[in-house]
Amino acid sequence: PPPDGHSRPVTLLLNIGHAVDHMFLLIFATAVSTIAIEFGFNNWTELMPYGVGAFALFGLGALPAGRLGDLWGRRIMMIIFFIGMGVTALLVAATQNAWQLAAALTLLGVFAAIYHPVGIPMLVQGAPNPGAVIGLNGLAGNLGIAVAALVTGFLVQWIGWRTAFIVPGLIAIGCGIVFAMVCPKETEAPSKRKGGKAKVTLSPQMLVRAFAVMTAAAAVSTILFNFTTNGNAHLLAEGFTGVLDDPAVIGIMLAVIYTIASFAQIVVGRLIDRVPFKPLQV
Repeated sequence: PPPDGHSRPVTLLLNIGHAVDHMFLLIFATAVSTIAIEFGFNNWTELMPYGVGAFALFGLGALPAGRLGDLWGRRIMMIIFFIGMGVTALLVAATQNAWQLAAALTLLGVFAAIYHPVGIPMLVQGAPNPGAVIGLNGLAGNLGIAVAALVTGFLVQWIGWRTAFIVPGLIAIGCGIVFAMVCPKETEAPSKRKGGKAKVTLSPQMLVRAFAVMTAAAAVSTILFNFTTNGNAHLLAEGFTGVLDDPAVIGIMLAVIYTIASFAQIVVGRLIDRVPFKPLQV
């Protein structure tokens, strides 16, 4: 095993988990035009609000998910993540109207909330180069967005939007089974381990200031991230109206855009290990 204590298969599956997390949330945004037509909506924008629950729970669910990871152990939570994402994706594929779709997507958001507070800490625990590890993990997550655009475009065109949820759902369940087999059981929950002392000590005033700035930065960047990832497919399709109407080709173009952008994660990850955090954040 590498210095961080995880075998290569476990590390690979933890990175795949990040890709799965972002991919599943973007399948709906990519296929929404087709789903809207089947469910009787005049425009895809009328169906988009039914996906709000997924993104709301994706954020709010991180608090209990992180706590359960500390109490139950991160291995079991990652198994729940993979299986839960797969099963709820199959539920989304089985929906017959907008409200059923909203309920299934909201449940999908509950399981999607598990990854960031559980998978990333599990991946970097004991890593000598956490910046590089996080950078590679970020690349995997953003490549999941690229795969969502690519695979969804082809499946929607050739088979149907339901298959765009079924195929990744079955793959996620398979990943959960393999993860349970290759990841050794934890000897104790993270909450029972002895933690090290922080390398930086902040006064209460500085701690509040840092927390406020980081929270504001995270909120704004997430809003921009969701604006673009949820709307890029339709923005691109409208921009090419009369020139290109093939959803598969649009998906390829989006995938190329996201793939190129994803490699910024590797650069930032390397910088985290080499540059003081404050100027990098500025």
